[in-house]
Amino acid sequence: MGLKIGPIVLMPDIEKRHLYTLFFGAFFGIASMSFVNVFNYSIFSALELPEDQFGRLAGSLTAVQEVVVVSVIGFFGALSDRVGRRIVYSMGFFLLGIGYFIYPLADNISQLLFFRIFVALGCAANTVMLPTVANDYVHDSTRGRLIAFTSILNGLGLVLIISTFRNFATFYEQLEAPNFLINLGYDTANWAQYTFWSASAMVFIVSVVLYMNLKKGAAEATAKKDSYFSTLKIAFKEAKNPRVALAYTAGIVSRGDLAVVSTFFALWLGIEFQSMGMSKPEAQKMAALLYVAVQACAIPGALLINFFIDKFDRVVALAIAMAIAACGYLYLGFIDDVTSKQMYFGVGLLGLGEIFANISAISLIGTVAPAKARGAVIGGFSFFGAVGIFLVAGIGGQIFDSIGPTAPFTLVGIANIVLLLLALLLLFVERKKITTDLR
Repeated sequence: MGLKIGPIVLMPDIEKRHLYTLFFGAFFGIASMSFVNVFNYSIFSALELPEDQFGRLAGSLTAVQEVVVVSVIGFFGALSDRVGRRIVYSMGFFLLGIGYFIYPLADNISQLLFFRIFVALGCAANTVMLPTVANDYVHDSTRGRLIAFTSILNGLGLVLIISTFRNFATFYEQLEAPNFLINLGYDTANWAQYTFWSASAMVFIVSVVLYMNLKKGAAEATAKKDSYFSTLKIAFKEAKNPRVALAYTAGIVSRGDLAVVSTFFALWLGIEFQSMGMSKPEAQKMAALLYVAVQACAIPGALLINFFIDKFDRVVALAIAMAIAACGYLYLGFIDDVTSKQMYFGVGLLGLGEIFANISAISLIGTVAPAKARGAVIGGFSFFGAVGIFLVAGIGGQIFDSIGPTAPFTLVGIANIVLLLLALLLLFVERKKITTDLR
């Protein structure tokens, strides 16, 4: 064993600064990846796109990003085994920096879709490196504590960083710039561009800090892994177990829950606030505020569900979580005024529902995955999660424009109800089987 820092025991070759740098990366991680969706409204407005195209474009951008992430995430993991975690982790933030610098320079939708690839590459590297580095640094006996702490830092970073950046929209739009900036081309009309460039500067700094302070060198050699498709074949085979099949369905729904909030929530609110007479920067600022409020409610929600989830059968816990999540998503369709108290209640319910659905699904797959095929089953769960994101991005974007901005949330709410009914059906069948066997 190595150093002991609070409740966390490190591996022998890990220093304090390595751990603190990991915490630093965790704090900026989710916020850096979420920024692009939260501030999509500002970019769409800057391009002067018709509002009836916002939903489809947002869905297409999310789908493009997910295709890239799924395609390269395994590559980044393997690359980190060869060249070291430090290089790949810092490269992830560097790619995000490039993406956020060029993203607001797009002149049309095609360029926006292409520039999103750079953001997606950064997200892929970031996504795989945080848990990988965390597992490298900590002793088995305290691994759960470190993962939990980095998850808390993820949430705090998201709330605090997006809360800060939401003010940049109005700051740049109202800034009385000195002459030297004006001579350099400063224009308040480019407030969206400057906001993204500020985010770019932030993630470039994070990239440098990680590169300078994470542990150098490549990881120890690992056993050769099966191909993705052979792993997926095993995952499908295990779906013969009804609980595994339910967990896969939960993967579709829970990842869809996360995708609908990140893709459409701030976009819907930006449109609503502008329709009330706010300027575009003010609308973006208020939309980001309510998005932050959702995530802030999710933090205590995570603590709450972790308190009771171990006291119930995992399928029962999933059913309870889906009922709460369904209420949260469906409730948004009944809100007439996004500035009313009704909206704040909806925000709280949405935050709880989002995190309840996600944690209950992860908890279920962790319980039902058999030891001999655990990696394959969890890989299958991730695959079906990607399917959920594609479905929400594609269908949600279409109905956002054709039916209304809250339609994607209604769609996801219905999906949560369907999963609730499937969970109850499974519990009924299992109980009936037990009763029959006892006879």
